[in-house]
Amino acid sequence: MEFTGTQLIPARRAAVWAALNDPAVLQQCIPGCERFEATAPGEWTAVVMAAVGPVKARFTGSVKLDDIQPLAGYRLAGQGQGGVAGFGKLQARVRLRDEAGDTRLDYTAQAQVGGKLAQIGSRLVTGAARKIADQFFSSFNALLSGGGAGSFAPATATAVHAGDSGLAAVKLTVNGRPVQRQVEARLLLVDFLRKDLGLTGTHVGCDTTQCGACTVHLDGVAVKSCTLLAAQASGGVVTTIEGLAPEGGLHPLQQAFHRCHALQCGFCTPGMIMAADGLLRSGCTIDDASIARGLEGNLCRCTGYVHIIEAVKQAARAMGVPTAEGAAP
Repeated sequence: MEFTGTQLIPARRAAVWAALNDPAVLQQCIPGCERFEATAPGEWTAVVMAAVGPVKARFTGSVKLDDIQPLAGYRLAGQGQGGVAGFGKLQARVRLRDEAGDTRLDYTAQAQVGGKLAQIGSRLVTGAARKIADQFFSSFNALLSGGGAGSFAPATATAVHAGDSGLAAVKLTVNGRPVQRQVEARLLLVDFLRKDLGLTGTHVGCDTTQCGACTVHLDGVAVKSCTLLAAQASGGVVTTIEGLAPEGGLHPLQQAFHRCHALQCGFCTPGMIMAADGLLRSGCTIDDASIARGLEGNLCRCTGYVHIIEAVKQAARAMGVPTAEGAAP
């Protein structure tokens, strides 16, 4: 079975992206979802009670993302087992783009079912799948537009248009302070932070999102600012390495990197810490494997990563984040 669809979501793209990566939001929006949890960055497990025609069962499954392009989309693969009811497999591509101040979400998906689900006929299964998708997006749109019962509150959308002058109005909250500028429409967020605001802790390395030195947080999500326009981030909340900790203090990750000697030249360190903070706030249990996956988009040419992994685990314990050794006191 193949599905395609388009949804116009009444929210800024950064808010939509954050919601699509938030297990709590997804659990609220998936019909019949009893549990939706992160097990690693870009990996989730779920328990869903679903009814397809005469077949009703509790499905336990997993979802994994790859080809992740922050604020632009990702590819996902999922599978679920419902015991005697059968099984389902799904592969899908999700793409986001701006459209008149809202966000357009396009998706294509291929699904496969087996067991009793396959026996009841493809037409019934297809109809049920489309109904589930419609219910999901109805809840998702209501939640992002402020009409849902959940607590997710995306930033107010700000339309950004480049006039004949080639300039765009950018309005951001950066490290807790409001910022408003007229900038070139093509100005990258990393250059805006470094040159316009003087926040040089965000480094420029590869310019192709490979090294991660430019990682910052946009609406709480770790993004690589070297391939994101400042205008695309307009209306959002940006945190850089300078704003990660209270003024005059150090974040537990910064303390741990210092204690564990997790840096040498230091060029990759700000982006490494910002990515690690996103990992520690993702809700997944922290161990060597999850840290390696969480930091695979951040390159270090000096340390060999051993001390970096130890620093992240040490910071997790200090922050009360569960680790493979057990929940931190």
